[in-house]
Amino acid sequence: MKSESLVVRPWQHGDFALLAAAAPKLSERTLRLRFWGAVPTLPPSYLRSTEQRWPRLWDAVTAVDGGELIGWAEYGRNAAQPDTADVAVCVIDVEQGHGVGTALVDLLVERARGAGLVSVHADIAPWNEPARRVWTRVTGTRAPTYALAG
Repeated sequence: MKSESLVVRPWQHGDFALLAAAAPKLSERTLRLRFWGAVPTLPPSYLRSTEQRWPRLWDAVTAVDGGELIGWAEYGRNAAQPDTADVAVCVIDVEQGHGVGTALVDLLVERARGAGLVSVHADIAPWNEPARRVWTRVTGTRAPTYALAG
């Protein structure tokens, strides 16, 4: 991470507005990798649903630099097994490759563990090697599910 003003921290209510403001800095490629489909911009329905579920069913950590959100990592609890969650991470294009994703996933895993989750799962596209490296670096495995308990 290159900036001395970068802060990686747990999500706060005001971060929903920061996320909406960061949307133009996310390319269609980045959005496709995060949302597994062609989305031209950050979906408004995503912003609404995460705000409605936060913090009980959805939680996140964020990277903020100079008051601007540059990335976030999130987990959403699984309805059938609420002690497990699916995770995702997204970093604005110009900050990719600078260690932000690794810092976010590292803090998110610790936050999930502290919230009582027993495992987290990440679906990472086979061609998204940078994300695979982040996951492996943080969890120590290429397996998509990572046990937090035990």
